[in-house]
Amino acid sequence: MRPTLIAAACLAALALASSAAAGLPRFAVYDVRTNLAAASHNEFGDVKVWTSRAGLAGRAHGATLVRCAGDCTFGAGWLAFVHAPALAAKDVASARARHSRAGWTLVLTLTNGGRARFVAFATLAAQRASRRGIADPLALVLDGTIVAQPLESQLRIGKTTLELPGLTRAGAVKAAKLLG
Repeated sequence: MRPTLIAAACLAALALASSAAAGLPRFAVYDVRTNLAAASHNEFGDVKVWTSRAGLAGRAHGATLVRCAGDCTFGAGWLAFVHAPALAAKDVASARARHSRAGWTLVLTLTNGGRARFVAFATLAAQRASRRGIADPLALVLDGTIVAQPLESQLRIGKTTLELPGLTRAGAVKAAKLLG
């Protein structure tokens, strides 16, 4: 009887762990200005990083939680995004890491749908930037962790490609392997 209860408890723990891991975005590009949950803002409207994932989850129901680690300039902890990302893994046909004088870049070949979605997003972001005088900051998320934070104006979109700058070598290579 006891081994059956232990086995049931283990299966339940595995089911909960897999559903929690499934909630982390494999690849996503979020607009920090327009997509950040209210719980991820302080009283002045600045980005608020939570040290406790559970604490943030309790305040940002239904939001996608991502981790800020070493490559995140907001500080260590967690952020919540409330809307779908500007780009997701399904929008990418292939990816490669590229090094230039400016650093490491992720070069994405977008699907037709991904390119259309991103062009629509970039058009709205450019309009906001012209009104405010500054481009929207983005968060490039890989396996649930922010790996780069370029401004929307730093991205280069080609006929079928999109270049995302500001990655470390390790982040660019990992993203290329993940999406390749």
